[in-house]
Amino acid sequence: MPPRTPNQAAADPVEELRSAASAEDDNGQPLYEPTDPARPIGHANPPRRTRGLALQPPPRPSRLEVERRVAEAQLWIAQRVPLALIAEKARESWGVKNTQTINRYLNLARERMVEELISDRRRHQAEQIFALNDCARRAMDAEQFSAAVGAFRVIAEIGGLLRAPLKPPESKS
Repeated sequence: MPPRTPNQAAADPVEELRSAASAEDDNGQPLYEPTDPARPIGHANPPRRTRGLALQPPPRPSRLEVERRVAEAQLWIAQRVPLALIAEKARESWGVKNTQTINRYLNLARERMVEELISDRRRHQAEQIFALNDCARRAMDAEQFSAAVGAFRVIAEIGGLLRAPLKPPESKS
C-alpha cells in the first residue's frame, strides 16, 4: 500500500483493517514470527520489553475477526446501545481498550449500514410496506380506523403515490 499523507483518506477503511495482520494461515489466523534474542536488534528483531509479557499489546485481528467486530458493531448501533455501553462491550468482547479503535469500528459499521440501505433500498421499502400493511390490517380488526388510515398514508408515501401535502395551503382572502 503506498504511503498516505495525513489529509488523504483511505480508499477502503475495511480493507485497511483487514490487511492489518501481516500474514495469515489458511484459517485466517494471524502469523507472527518470534524474535530471536541471538540476532542483533533491528527492524526484524525489536528489543524485548523490560516490563514483561503482560504489557505487550494483543495481536492484530485476522480478517475474519475484523468482519465479526464490524458486524457486532452494526448490531449494537441498530439496537441503539449507548456509546458508553458499546465501549464496555467492546472491551469485554474484543479485548480492545482504546476508544479510537472502537470508534473506528463504529464508523466502519455506520458506513456499511448506509451503503447497505442505499443499495437495498427497494427491498427495505418492500419490507416497510409489508409491515405497515400488517399494522393497518390489525388496526382495522381492532376498529382503530384512524391508525389504519395513517398506516395506508405512510404506505402511499413510501410507494411514491402520495406527493402532495395532506392539507391544501390556506388561501389568502
